[in-house]
Amino acid sequence: MSVSQHLHQDALSLPKLTHQRVQELKQTGKGQRIIQEPFATLPFLVKSLTRIFEGKLHLFERARATNSACPEGITTDSLVEDYEFLEFVQFIMFTKWTEEQGASHTEIAYGQLRAS
Repeated sequence: MSVSQHLHQDALSLPKLTHQRVQELKQTGKGQRIIQEPFATLPFLVKSLTRIFEGKLHLFERARATNSACPEGITTDSLVEDYEFLEFVQFIMFTKWTEEQGASHTEIAYGQLRAS
């Protein structure tokens, strides 16, 4: 079961990553660091953020199931924020991949024009 399906099953609503929210996340320090990452490191960042998020979610669920206090800093708001940044990294990764694909196609087309 994916993280998103799991959270929806527990009735925690996750906001959609809208254009406006992407712009807001870009303005944060964390967002700026993510944007500066080279494309090659982004898949590793996604894996790392996913593991961290799943760990926090597990702690949150265990605390909720046992009616005990959540560990410091783990709230539904922090989980939603972590999830949004995870989606943000995936969005940036897709954007950078698309830009690289466009650049390589442009270089090929330009090279073909010069060869003609």
